[in-house]
Amino acid sequence: MKQLWIVLVTVLFISGCASEPEPESFDSVLYDGRPIDTLTSELAPLTEKEAITRGDLALSSGNTDLALYEYIRSLEFEDAKYQDQSLYTIGRIHYSRGNFALSEKAYLMSVEYNPNNAKVLEHLGAMYTKQGNIEQGRSYFFRSVNADQVRLSNTDVFDGDELTVAGIDDLQVDNSSPALAYMGLGVLYDVEANHEIAKAFLHKALKIKPGSVKALINLGYSYYMNGEYNDAQRFTLAALEKSPNNENALNNLALIYLGKGEIKRAINVFMRHMDAAEALNNVGYFLILQGKPDKAIPYLEQAIDKKPSYYKVANENLERAVAEVRANKPKDTEPES
Repeated sequence: MKQLWIVLVTVLFISGCASEPEPESFDSVLYDGRPIDTLTSELAPLTEKEAITRGDLALSSGNTDLALYEYIRSLEFEDAKYQDQSLYTIGRIHYSRGNFALSEKAYLMSVEYNPNNAKVLEHLGAMYTKQGNIEQGRSYFFRSVNADQVRLSNTDVFDGDELTVAGIDDLQVDNSSPALAYMGLGVLYDVEANHEIAKAFLHKALKIKPGSVKALINLGYSYYMNGEYNDAQRFTLAALEKSPNNENALNNLALIYLGKGEIKRAINVFMRHMDAAEALNNVGYFLILQGKPDKAIPYLEQAIDKKPSYYKVANENLERAVAEVRANKPKDTEPES
């Protein structure tokens, strides 16, 4: 009898262990953080929305490891509906941490769930462009713009091979449109010296985000590159009204003044965020680039006087300016015999 009791207890114990729930599975392919068993002691979320809410709370408090964990768990539910959005957020977290491989993986997975997620497409475009993969970046920017046109019920497919200013102007946008995609395309076409197309894209970006300092700076620079200095100055000053110490805007404004021949104003603008020697050297350098080496020489000499033992770059620029002046000087003709 005693032996039977022991057997029964053993059977009950084994049966009890077998009936306990299996440990929760976790797909760690998109996770990169501290050990997950240190993240939370809460019970597993019961729904996709609960997991996403937990992720949002963790992200808002700066706990990105826990946020990643919760967003990834939200993908596991069979009835999940928001995978593309969760994967977009996962990609953003990885990108902010400099983990571009996992960011790319999350974004591409998001596109598999929803090929028309304009935000994901524009961030893929920005990522590839920043990595130097210009054509792939451009392709995703166009896909983002077209996805947004689908959202806005514009049935015309935007063909990047047949770009016109009028066609860009006809694109529909609202405050949810992918401003980064429009801005990215504007910058790419500026680099290719197609400034009219660039300006059309940048105006769209500014329409989406009227207060965007980046859009104002890029649009001002596009006008500068096209020699339209008054418009360039207008948009650049608008950027500086919103961000008075923005170095990119200050540098661009100084270049605009140089383009207009207002050298003293250019120096004053440069000196708002650098010392006098650097400002004078910059003026000299850009005057050389503008094909005015003779005008550059006195400013480079002043830069050297400000920092004679330190400012090696000004000496190099001065040598270049002098060499160009000599090269451009007409040769004396020999007298006839």
